[in-house]
Amino acid sequence: MNNITTIIGTKENIYEDIRGFSEKLVDNPEIVVVTKKDIKDKVIEQSSALFFDKNIVLTLLDPEREVLEEIKGHLVLLKEKIHIIIYLTTPVSNTQNQIESTTIIIKKDKEKRIKDRVLALLKKHNKVMTDKGFKLFRERVADESVLEPELMKLVNYVGVNKEIKSADVKSIVTETHEENLLNLFDFIAQTDKKEMLNALETLLSGGMNILAVQGFLVKQTRLMLQVKDMEEILKTNQEYPAFSKIFNKWKEDIEITPLEKKLYLSYQKPFYAYKLSKTSQRFKRKDLLSFFNMLMYFDTKVKSGTKQDRIRLEHALLGA
Repeated sequence: MNNITTIIGTKENIYEDIRGFSEKLVDNPEIVVVTKKDIKDKVIEQSSALFFDKNIVLTLLDPEREVLEEIKGHLVLLKEKIHIIIYLTTPVSNTQNQIESTTIIIKKDKEKRIKDRVLALLKKHNKVMTDKGFKLFRERVADESVLEPELMKLVNYVGVNKEIKSADVKSIVTETHEENLLNLFDFIAQTDKKEMLNALETLLSGGMNILAVQGFLVKQTRLMLQVKDMEEILKTNQEYPAFSKIFNKWKEDIEITPLEKKLYLSYQKPFYAYKLSKTSQRFKRKDLLSFFNMLMYFDTKVKSGTKQDRIRLEHALLGA
């Protein structure tokens, strides 16, 4: 029988806490987070469903006392089917959480939480990391929201090797190459083939791994596809002051913070989003999709053991 778990945490760590705890409950959890008025409808919908996925972890974020009282009966039934988390970021009164549950208080020791999360992810993939490797990893990955994708790059990079060393971190985790990466993408947008190849050479000769280059290009392309989707709202042909005002207002209206902020347009700095909007105007949406698919195909080939990584990427970029 599943139990309902109440987690008392902070707004800053909501998604990290939920993800970490969900992975302890079930392998490959499908996390569903609901807030405010959606809580009641979602719980009733799930409790009355005839079929359900056992991997679902339903999280109620800061539910109001009155709502919990209304759905109490549904939660009792639903916990027999799926895992349920009640996540609270506000002070808890004696009457607020009326549901019988196991309560966990998440400590605010950020570094310990991050280290535990890294160790758990490594164990899941049968990997270990040296102390020097972890120290360098933390120096280069300051944003906790991208911890998992950066760690997965390392897991894929070392392949069958069990140990991740500082040299691996140095090779795959981006630190000082951002300006050169931005130059590379600008040359792609300008279709300047010569300078594009020069920029790629600068990155690779500077010690950057080819998968890190591909990962950056994937991220930029994703962001520009999001710009394309939001062109009508953001009015991307405007000058920066007007764009910034609309962008910030749009960002304020978004209630839920994603785990990987760097992958979403709304969590970029306004001027960077503005630059992306200008660059996106050089592309048609179908061309961005084609480029994105090419990068995914390249990623598959590299990880399956191709011996011509650089030639494949150069060929793909020349055809962009």
